[in-house]
Amino acid sequence: MAIEWQERFSLNHNKIDAQHKELFKLANRVSQLDKSTTTKEDLAALFKEFFTYMKEHFAEEEAYMQSIEYPHFAQHKKLHEHIIKDITTALKEKKTIFSLQESMKYITHKWLVEHILENDIKIEKWRKNTYIPMGDIQPLF
Repeated sequence: MAIEWQERFSLNHNKIDAQHKELFKLANRVSQLDKSTTTKEDLAALFKEFFTYMKEHFAEEEAYMQSIEYPHFAQHKKLHEHIIKDITTALKEKKTIFSLQESMKYITHKWLVEHILENDIKIEKWRKNTYIPMGDIQPLF
């Protein structure tokens, strides 16, 4: 089952939105694998690609949160760490192609879609409603 990007996932940040779209593409590649022809090595390589890209994305997203002084940065960073831990655990513990693929489907749904909808969107809501860059503050006198 493909996971389609929707505008409701947007953080109105071109680079982060582009990265989220790429993560969706990688997640869809997992769901489209044919269990009868995919090897464990194929799936492990895709897992590694997904994992590497996700780590790069998290670094970018965390830098963005710091740049806008997002007040829930520490909690959000812990969520990122938990996602990476889940992927690492799945790679180490799953022994069959089916278990790896099912684990990846769960991770992509739980941590990609839900994380974006429930947590990343909060960054944009906060930025839009609260954040005023220090350079934009005008003196009162």
